Order: sequence, then C-alpha cells, then structure tokens
Amino acid sequence: MEKYNLSSSSRNIRNKSQNEFEMNGSNTTETKSNAQNLNGRITRFLMFCISVSVIGAAFQVGWAIGVYNTPVDVIKDFFNQTNFDRNKEYMSQSRFDLLWSVTNGLLPLGAAFGGISSGLIADKFGRKNGMILTNIFVIICGILNLISKFVKSYETLIVARFFCGLFCGLFTGILPLYLNELPPQNYRGSAGTLNQLLIVLGILITNIMGLRDILGSEQRWPILVTFMLVPALAHIGLFFAAESPKYLYIKKNNPELARETLKRLRGNDENLINAEMKLLQDEKIAMDSQKEVSWGDLFTVPSLRHPLIIAVCIHIAQQFSGINAVIFYSTKIFISVGLKDQWPLYATILLGVVQLIMTLVCTYFIEKKGRKFLLLIGIGGMCLSSFGIGLSRIFSANAQWLNYVTVVFAVLYIIFFSIGPGAIPWIITSELFKSNARAKANSIAVFVNWTSAFIVTVSFQFIEAAIGDYSFIVFGCILIFSTLFMLFFVPETKNRTSDEISEGFEHQTIFLLNDNKVIPKANSIN
Repeated sequence: MEKYNLSSSSRNIRNKSQNEFEMNGSNTTETKSNAQNLNGRITRFLMFCISVSVIGAAFQVGWAIGVYNTPVDVIKDFFNQTNFDRNKEYMSQSRFDLLWSVTNGLLPLGAAFGGISSGLIADKFGRKNGMILTNIFVIICGILNLISKFVKSYETLIVARFFCGLFCGLFTGILPLYLNELPPQNYRGSAGTLNQLLIVLGILITNIMGLRDILGSEQRWPILVTFMLVPALAHIGLFFAAESPKYLYIKKNNPELARETLKRLRGNDENLINAEMKLLQDEKIAMDSQKEVSWGDLFTVPSLRHPLIIAVCIHIAQQFSGINAVIFYSTKIFISVGLKDQWPLYATILLGVVQLIMTLVCTYFIEKKGRKFLLLIGIGGMCLSSFGIGLSRIFSANAQWLNYVTVVFAVLYIIFFSIGPGAIPWIITSELFKSNARAKANSIAVFVNWTSAFIVTVSFQFIEAAIGDYSFIVFGCILIFSTLFMLFFVPETKNRTSDEISEGFEHQTIFLLNDNKVIPKANSIN
C-alpha cells in the first residue's frame, strides 16, 4: 500500500493540528482564534440554498417513509381487491403478509443501493447536480404510484417502493455533504440537523394527510402517494443555488469559482472568505501531495479506517436501537390504554409532533453542547426507555396501569432519539473525513444505515413473535454497548476543521474520553 506523503505545507497543517489536540480542549486561545476566524452569519442566499435543498430532499425522504403509515388499511384493501378482480378470490393471509413485507422492505433495500452510489454521484456530478439528477427517480416513483389504481396493479406500487428507496438513499448520502460544506463552521451542525428535522416534518405531515378524512380514503389515496412530486418542485431552486465551494476548489480545481461562490454565500465578510479560501488552499495542497483515496484505502489505511469504523458503528447503533420497532408499536400501545377508532392514529401523530419539537431542540443545542454530548444523552436515555418499555409490557398483564407507563417510556424514547441519535449520525460522518474521502465514506455509512433499517424492519415481526415483550430488553442491551462505544471512541467535532479532525486520527488513531489528548496506540482500534 502506497503511503500518504505530505508536502511541507501539509506537514505544517498537521503539526498545528497535533498541537491543538495535545492541548486541553477548545478552551485554548489558539483554538478559539481559529474557530472565530471561520465563524460567519446566515446570509439570505445561504438560507435559500439550504432551504430548497432540504425541502426537495429531506422532506421528500420523510414523506416516502411515512406515506403508508395512516392509510395502511386502505392500501391493503387495494391489494386484496386487485387480486379478487383477477382471480375471483381474496389473497390468503400468508401471501398478503409476504407481499406487504416485500413492499415495506424494498424501501430500505433500495435506499441501501442508492446510498452506496451516492458518493460516486456526488463526486462526479457535484453535490447540487447530484441532487438534481436524483429527482429522475422521484418522477419515476411518482408516475408508478399515480397509475397503480387506474391500471389495477399493486405490482406498480411494489416497484415504485424500490425506486422510492433509491432516491431516499441518494438524498441521505448527498444532502449531508452539501449541508456540511455550504455554511460557515459555526452553523455547520445546525444546518446538518435540518436534514433530520425535515425528514421528521415529512413523516408528520404525510401521517396527517393520510388520515381517512383528508387523503387516506379509498378514492383519494392515489393523490397521497403521488403528492411527493409537489415538494420535489423545490429542487427547481437548485438550478439557482450554489455548488459547494469545497467541491469546486478541491474536486473541480476551480479556486476562482469557489471564491465567487463564497462571496455570494458569505456576503461582504472578506475576512471570513479569505480564511476559508486559505483553508481550502491548504487542503488542496495536502490532497495533491497524496494519492487518490480509493475504496480499498478506507479499509486499509488506519487514519481512514478508524473514522470509518466510528461512522459505521454510529449508524448501526441508530437503527439497531429499535427506533423503527418503537414507531411500529406506537399505535398498539395507544390501543392498549383504551384509545379506539381513529384516536390511536391521532396519538401517533402527536408523537410525531413531539419528535419534531425535540429535533428543533437538537438544532439549537448542537453548536452549544456539541455532537458527542447529545449523542451520549440520547443513546443513554433511549437505553433506559427501552428497558422501561420492555419491563412495563412484560408485567402489564398483572397490572393494567403499567400500560400507561409503557406510553410514557415510548414518548421518552422518541424524545431521547430526537435529541441526538436521530440527526447527528448524518452530520458527524461528513465531519470525520477530508474532501478526498468524504463522499466515499459517507456513501458506505448510508449503505450501512439503510441495510440495518432493512434488517430491523423485516426481522422485527419475527423477533416479536419469538420472544414477545422481551424484544425491547434486547434493544436495551444493544443500547448499553452503543452508549459505551459513544463514550470511549467517538470524538467531538464541534468547532474543528476537517484537517484538525483527520490529522488527529493520523497521530492517535482513535479518540478516548478526552478527545483533545494523544492516546497511546494500545488504546486504538486495529
């Protein structure tokens, strides 16, 4: 394996980063100075670029995830009625369960394929153009959804679900890159949380729109599943938005266009523009002195492998926390406390409102408290809540009041998930890598995330059938290990440049407890 050779300029950057990591945290004068030099404000053009990107991408993902939640009975009736019209008999329960599992499972499966392709598309076409091209799959999915009832074919819905997964995977791979590279450093985390915020908002609104009295009726559900084309129109604004300055400088080797783009994004803040251009120049010099990062390098070069392990484990922890199981079970637990008719659905919608509010809380605190702090609070709280859900369900047969306790723990679980684990994995993955490896590493993390979602979605009903109420105890045990991993191995990336973070991995190979001190190699992941 060819070693990464750094030029003298790159070595200066590395030495500077080394000194900062050896000092006691971001409280040093030098670190504060560096952070301040890269701090900026939200300009109108920056807000426009971020808004059109997240509405057309993240909101779209949320809509796709939640579109079958509330009108599920009407969609199921369509499957059965279509089979009756063809064969003069309704489906057997086993055949229907298989088709419905395939329909739901194709979204995360397609998203896994989209996710692994996102890095290639983001590097070849750019972050902005990559999202524009992804809308091809949105249009295909929308057309298939629209014609399904008129051609009396549930197969078109199944195929549409796969294309739906493709654009979900591509958006969740490309959008975090764009949100990481567009704003100034002090708004990087807040911009990143907008990804999860708009996903949650998309799920919430589609759950409301899917109520029978709105678009979830037998006559109107084709409008609901096709409505996805409306938020996609926001991406028309991308034709007038900025490409990532970092992509223009590092990947396209166009510093003049990068500077012009920064001027539009940063307004008249020449000091900030010059500081960012200097940072991009230093990173470009370092990149030119190294060989191109290949897919294999991510697994064989220690300074790339270690952050990749961290990123992948964070995404696995997010999905294997049981979040989809809690959302899946939410309607049941509301029924268990006596809610009837449409009220369990209304309560589930209220749960979505709570998730939206707490994601806003994450957006506010992420630059104040940092990524790692919110991850630990979130994962730890989810762990306790998961055990609470499991134990209250196990003993509820002997005490009916424990059903209400289950509801409380389910709400707490959603709150803790929204505080950190919901949004931060998408942010921190992009922050752990330099530009030459960021897109590839991000695509691997997205692939792992959606593959994990597929496994949990498909297997949960079998786990529930096998061990019943103890399934949430299993999730609680997984969350114990996840909490310990976050505590010992995840670095804090707040107010640190990609150079500082990456160079820290080159020197100490892994971060433990105190993220700012060099740790002996004996503590590293090999």
